[in-house]
Amino acid sequence: MPVPNASQFTHAPGLTERWFRRVFIEDWSLKLLALAITLILWFVVSGHDIERELPVQPRLDGTPAPSYEVKSVIATPNQVRVQGPAGSVNTTEIKAFTTKISVEGRRESFDAPHTAVYTSDTKVEVLDTVNVHVDIGAVASQKPNPRKTN
Repeated sequence: MPVPNASQFTHAPGLTERWFRRVFIEDWSLKLLALAITLILWFVVSGHDIERELPVQPRLDGTPAPSYEVKSVIATPNQVRVQGPAGSVNTTEIKAFTTKISVEGRRESFDAPHTAVYTSDTKVEVLDTVNVHVDIGAVASQKPNPRKTN
């Protein structure tokens, strides 16, 4: 009986085999270059801190003396610069607040200079402080005007 020749067992590659060969074996240099560019871009974009301005929301604590009320609260400047990862800084949920300013028992307006500001995200750093002016005044009387009858 004749011994089969090894060339008789080779077959033409099928569609699946050709696809796998094309995807995983051919053009290694191009695929490695594309992978390197992708990784470099990913590290560069994800690692950068960006800066943005946010409006400041002053926070008050307590209540003024009886028959007095807070008329207005003004933070100057009304926006602060913040810095952090792009994903945290660019979100719409991030807010900037002052530390709590006590108005407990107060009867007159006052200023809170160099008030610290913090954000709702601990990854974001606030770069500025603000001056807060709290306007306190007497409560306007709510007595109804008497009607004149003739």
